[in-house]
Amino acid sequence: MTSSLVLVGNSKDGTITTFDLSGDELTPLAVSEVGAPGLPLAVDPARDLVFAGTSDPFGVVVLQLHRSSGRTTVIGRTDAPGSPVYLKLSADGSRLFWASYHQGVGGVFAVADDGSLSPVGETISYPNLHSVVVSADGAFAYYVSLHDDLIAQYAVSADEGLRPLDPPTVAAPAGSGPRHLIFSSDQSSVYVNTEYSGEVLHYRRDAESGQLTFVSAQTCIPTDRGLKHSRFGADPRAEQLIWGADLHLDASETRLYCSERTRATITALDIASNGVLGGVTAHSDVVAQPRGFAVLPNGDLLVASELDRVVGQYRPDADSALTLIETFPAGLGAYWIEVIER
Repeated sequence: MTSSLVLVGNSKDGTITTFDLSGDELTPLAVSEVGAPGLPLAVDPARDLVFAGTSDPFGVVVLQLHRSSGRTTVIGRTDAPGSPVYLKLSADGSRLFWASYHQGVGGVFAVADDGSLSPVGETISYPNLHSVVVSADGAFAYYVSLHDDLIAQYAVSADEGLRPLDPPTVAAPAGSGPRHLIFSSDQSSVYVNTEYSGEVLHYRRDAESGQLTFVSAQTCIPTDRGLKHSRFGADPRAEQLIWGADLHLDASETRLYCSERTRATITALDIASNGVLGGVTAHSDVVAQPRGFAVLPNGDLLVASELDRVVGQYRPDADSALTLIETFPAGLGAYWIEVIER
């Protein structure tokens, strides 16, 4: 039976809740103290290291993961120029990329064998950087600026860090608020969800040059729930505005899921064999304010509530409509989920 560890970062509690997933059964294992709020996570399964971004003080905490118990223990910490809201490890574990939303900066750390971090090159700066991904070969990195509606594209140098491509950015639709981005497994497509317009944007990626080219956009929220287009600085819950959050592909990459926080929904889209966005197949109600979620190895979705100290396990049907299996306790502000083989 396949067994995995599932780590949930609880942003306001400064804790990590760990679960065991054996087959279809999710079992709580442990709650570990990180010692500071924030908690975007990145996991290096080869070295059993967990990196957690912190907002007070700004930095990255390094933890040792104990697989048998699911606990983590702090083994180090490094300051950062901003509060990381997103962390991403290179495939070989040698570089840790980070983005800071409130300070509008991002950069790269070199990762030593013991997990200690040291900055590489200069920090980059765009307003409200919200996420970063790095290509599988470690040669390119892409940062989203929610405020400026763009993706900044970089070549990655071992010594110099991030070097802008030419052109250095690719646009998202004006006022859309691009938020998170993910690769297809073959690295030929990049999908970006938007916080303000509730869409998924599809970009083609040239493997040699690293350049992104916009292909299409598709609405990825319910359109019958009375939500209006949002904007920077708005209060989406008070004003009943779109509040897009996270997106993930399923294992087959024939479905893409998007979460929306104001109405607490996850929407599923078809993905064609060439990566092109298709139509909506299902809208599902989930736990309150679902900022983060993950597709588990068994195909279920684990959805974290920022408000209610719970995560919900949901099972998709043939159309990817979700049925609640069970809810489990989590910390306050749960929003980041990482899954590794046990």
